[in-house]
Amino acid sequence: MNSFWKNKRVSAYIALKHHTRFIIPIMKAIADKGATVEYIVGQAERSQEITAIELNLNYSHIFDFIDDSDQDEIYKNYHIMRKGFAASLLKDKAFCLLVPTVLDKTLFAAAQEYIGFKNYFKKTKVDLCLALHETNRWGKIFAYHAKKKGVPFITFQEGLYSTASAFHDFANTGHAQYSTLNLVWGQRTKEKLSNYEAPEEKIISAGNTHITNEINRLKQNNIRKKMRQKHKHNNCYVVLLIFSINLIPKNELLPLLNIFQKDNTLHLYIKFHPANVRLDIDKWIDKIPKELKNRISFIHGEKNIYDLMAMSDLIVLTEGSTTGLEALAIGKPLIELKLESPITYDFSLAQENAAIKLTTKELAFAIEQKKDFTSMMNQAGIQHYLESELHESEKSIDNVTGIMESAIKANLLKKPAPLETKISSNMEWSIILPVVNNPDTFISILEAIAIHSENENYEVILIKPETIPDDTKKILQSLEGDVSILTMKKNHSFPAMLNIAGISAKGKNLIFLSKNIAPKKDWLNALKKGFDTFGKNKIYGAKIISRFNNIVHAGIVVDANNCPVSAYVHLDKDFPHTCKIRSFQMIDHFTAINKNQFLSIGGFNHLAEKYSFLDLSLRFENLFPDTQAVMYLPDIELVQAEPEQSCEEQDDSIFFYSKWHGHLWENENKLYQEDGVSNLQLSAARMTRAMETALLK
Repeated sequence: MNSFWKNKRVSAYIALKHHTRFIIPIMKAIADKGATVEYIVGQAERSQEITAIELNLNYSHIFDFIDDSDQDEIYKNYHIMRKGFAASLLKDKAFCLLVPTVLDKTLFAAAQEYIGFKNYFKKTKVDLCLALHETNRWGKIFAYHAKKKGVPFITFQEGLYSTASAFHDFANTGHAQYSTLNLVWGQRTKEKLSNYEAPEEKIISAGNTHITNEINRLKQNNIRKKMRQKHKHNNCYVVLLIFSINLIPKNELLPLLNIFQKDNTLHLYIKFHPANVRLDIDKWIDKIPKELKNRISFIHGEKNIYDLMAMSDLIVLTEGSTTGLEALAIGKPLIELKLESPITYDFSLAQENAAIKLTTKELAFAIEQKKDFTSMMNQAGIQHYLESELHESEKSIDNVTGIMESAIKANLLKKPAPLETKISSNMEWSIILPVVNNPDTFISILEAIAIHSENENYEVILIKPETIPDDTKKILQSLEGDVSILTMKKNHSFPAMLNIAGISAKGKNLIFLSKNIAPKKDWLNALKKGFDTFGKNKIYGAKIISRFNNIVHAGIVVDANNCPVSAYVHLDKDFPHTCKIRSFQMIDHFTAINKNQFLSIGGFNHLAEKYSFLDLSLRFENLFPDTQAVMYLPDIELVQAEPEQSCEEQDDSIFFYSKWHGHLWENENKLYQEDGVSNLQLSAARMTRAMETALLK
């Protein structure tokens, strides 16, 4: 048994049964390793509690955490929501068209759930929370209270691999505005969500957590043979027609349905989407002529979709569907119907060479002619499609439980022990920076330090990768003066090397620069003034500009995705609000700190990597919560000699967003409101600056 999971508690919010298949394998895997797992359900018209009961899960209803003492607070929140909802209806008529009818009981239930989740975290020690996604009210409330308590929260995406219609394109922006780490099946989904401005660093391709288990179960238990025997289909050609949410008009399907009446060696199963209402399904079935129903079976939630797939010889989709991807993974030939009816997902697997697109007449003819659909499939196209959609699905459960373990470890990580040094000196500054591979950029940075630090008492400590270009080696060999070079071995992280540099530094104050950053005139004078004015118990940041004089960094704020971003990024360097001395929660690219302070807080965390400067800021801020511990000094100006290439490392993101989940609250718009700048003004200023920059290039 993995001792890590012993005494760890993981809670998962669940709703519809077909969604639980992504979470249950993970919960079972960690339960087998010693974790305590619990499922949470909320109040809904289609009871989520039924899902938990039918699946025999250890669950709690969120109403279990409410008692009479909560009633006043529940009613208070109910009236707040009721007024807010009514105001939205009056303000925006389009809002009425976009949302379903909301009854008083729904608003009241939401108020109860808000208090229930709040009480849940008061009464229950949880190490990690899971949910399918965060776009429903339960997921959002659950995630909010987890965030308030600083509990890591991971969400999943089931599919989302299609290019959707205009409405769903709009709706999918909601999948980008997450406070959580978001695990998706494959790289394609990650790219799709990133195109909706989702932060790449918070989206992790982890694979489909259940499909491999299902494939193995189908093979090991010989499900195809058993199902065909059970339903007396041994000598039948079985077609599984899978509906999405839209119910296709029967007239469009008649050419296909008719052939099953003519041939007793054929049988059709029609599988309705779990979200379809039974009344609508019954009405649709009633419209089918009685004589056509002899060899057609209608399925809603009665049978396992994978068992149906195994039993079938051909899978047919009425529109893009997650089950289409899974059918391909199971190894079934796949048809997409070319229909006239409006569809929800305007996406064709056929365009990806992963399915065959036919009209109902064409499909009916092909079935009558006993066509071999498997031979018609593009196997190379299918393989490419599966690789882009399903990331290492055979290892997905291990991948996800590994991510969960890393998230919990980061959240429970104790503060680093103080660093120790015996080096002392009267030197004022130690400037610590990485060696960059581009020799022209590197020499320009060194020249900028030398020219703009003239007459200052300083040293330079360079952190060199183990292998560098020959031209860069020559530059290092030519250096004179108070310059030290530290070589970073393969087993050393960059933050660890920064700590080694900080320990060996002779300066009273340490200046850390990220890659490709070069100082401008009077930078050390401005920094000295900052130390003299605000004292040693601060971390100091600087204004970083591009070579086109646009803002790269003017203090770090948290955006709508709960991600750190620069305030006023891409605007002109002299934009008035970037020229204010002020306190921020975080700074990046440049950090100046008194050496004794740096050593006392344990330096940089070696797990933070690309978030090292942000992590240091947050730890320092936590030491001095009631002071302006992190100061932005715009008179210290540095230029980014060339844009830093973003290096995506999921371990860095897992560490940072798990450790600081409870501290990253959206404040970007608040800053702009305090500065009296509207989003419209910002957009106009950025557009103007973009046009001006284009002329400079």
